[in-house]
Amino acid sequence: MRKEWFISIGAMVLAFLGSQHHNLHMLLLSIGLGGSGGSLMTTVPLVRRAMLLLSLAMVAVIGYQMRDGTRPRSMRLTGAISIIVTLGLTGWSIMQFGF
Repeated sequence: MRKEWFISIGAMVLAFLGSQHHNLHMLLLSIGLGGSGGSLMTTVPLVRRAMLLLSLAMVAVIGYQMRDGTRPRSMRLTGAISIIVTLGLTGWSIMQFGF
């Protein structure tokens, strides 16, 4: 019974964090003086590193879920596209700004 609770609570937490992604960016932009707030990511590297690490954690979770053979092909394809795009953007960010 506890495993089901953990999975249910974990899914709710991830769904909430996913829905707050835009709000987090807007908060960071507002702290950094409007349109120039994008420089906050280079000014405060801890925030940027945390976001990169969370992106890589989500890649791992999606990759783990894709291993399940009972998932429909469309979900596995969407997961693969998501992984490719996330890894591409993460790599570009590290090449442009360093880690």
